[in-house]
Amino acid sequence: MLERIGFFLPVVFFLVSWTAVAGVLKIETRTSVQVVGDTLKVQVAITNNGSDSAFNLQIHLKALNRQQDAPIKPQLDPGMSDSFLFEMPISGMLKGRYPLTVLVDFHDANQYPFSALSGMSFYVGKDVNPNLIAKADPVSMEKIQDLTFHLKNLGTTPLQTKATLVLPRELSSEKQESQFQIGPRSEEMVDFQVTNFSALAGASYPVYCFFEYDSEGVHHTAVATSMVMILKEESWFRRFRWVWISLVVLLGLVFAGMLAKGRKKRSG
Repeated sequence: MLERIGFFLPVVFFLVSWTAVAGVLKIETRTSVQVVGDTLKVQVAITNNGSDSAFNLQIHLKALNRQQDAPIKPQLDPGMSDSFLFEMPISGMLKGRYPLTVLVDFHDANQYPFSALSGMSFYVGKDVNPNLIAKADPVSMEKIQDLTFHLKNLGTTPLQTKATLVLPRELSSEKQESQFQIGPRSEEMVDFQVTNFSALAGASYPVYCFFEYDSEGVHHTAVATSMVMILKEESWFRRFRWVWISLVVLLGLVFAGMLAKGRKKRSG
């Protein structure tokens, strides 16, 4: 029996509803993975640690290019938890490490939609460490922002790599996959342009990028995580406030010059 159990760090969202007296939706997910024989078993627990109830919750699991959806839970009150077990066959897969994502859809009391995303990796048959190091810096954005991932190949052979960007439903990107080769003992950067589709100002979202490659009959996966903070979009007036300040200063200088010229004429 091949067994691997891993607990991913909790994914926490602070999301403010549209109500006048706003409550807080704080959904936490915990995922454990176990490989038993030719079956992948994933247990996903969700907890509402906020002050408001969440509605119409549904968990979506994606692994091995397949997706499974749990039944919809009508309501999850503050302090309450629930869990779902997913099972997926893995026969015929190469040994190695593969990506896995969990997306939780839910709504607030006004039926505004939100999502909570978590990502991790699991191994089949043989656990391996990739020769890739992948990382990304935190990002603050209003509407559109480039998300850059930095890669290093620690090995002595080139790697034909596939990058897959995974986003919550509030964010979008026209390109979410990229294939490239990174040379031995070299560095590479991969960029994705991310758009705020429906995220509210003040919310923070983890995003994930999986970098996969095959080497000597073994599948490898490196995971990079970035936090995206949604900023309040500035008004047109505030965005160009430096223009107005410059105009005010310029008008002040012109007015001062006119006063000085008038005084000079009067004294003459």
